[in-house]
Amino acid sequence: MTTTLPAPTTRTRPRLRPVRYEPLPGQAPARAAPATPPRPDRLTSGAREFVEAHRAATRILRLALEVFDGRRAAVQLAAHFTPRAMRYWRAATGQRTTRTRTRHGRIRLCLPRPGAAEVAATCQVDGAVRALAARFEREDGRWRCTAVRLI
Repeated sequence: MTTTLPAPTTRTRPRLRPVRYEPLPGQAPARAAPATPPRPDRLTSGAREFVEAHRAATRILRLALEVFDGRRAAVQLAAHFTPRAMRYWRAATGQRTTRTRTRHGRIRLCLPRPGAAEVAATCQVDGAVRALAARFEREDGRWRCTAVRLI
């Protein structure tokens, strides 16, 4: 069986043509402006609240773990914990036998409704990985821990 090749076509030389971003002959090239990061005031109110809640929860939980280790006095948590959450945290601190430094891992946060944040975190306590769950509520513009559990 024989196959026939198509007849050769005449090749034309490719032509270059200016594209929109290229300067025309005689024009100076345009300089690209550096990318500007989004400004914090451009965040929506929900995104702003999420960032604010995450920063506050991380700071308060770090403080709580320092109290848990005995590196800080429990009185320093009074402004950040409700009395009920404070009672639980003091009881959990009193039940520890080994006193090694506690470290928190990744912190996950969700906002079930405006003014409330729920946090889940992993902590390494005395060589074991444990879960930490907490609920924060905004009161008078400040985030306070209303419930906390170390599982």
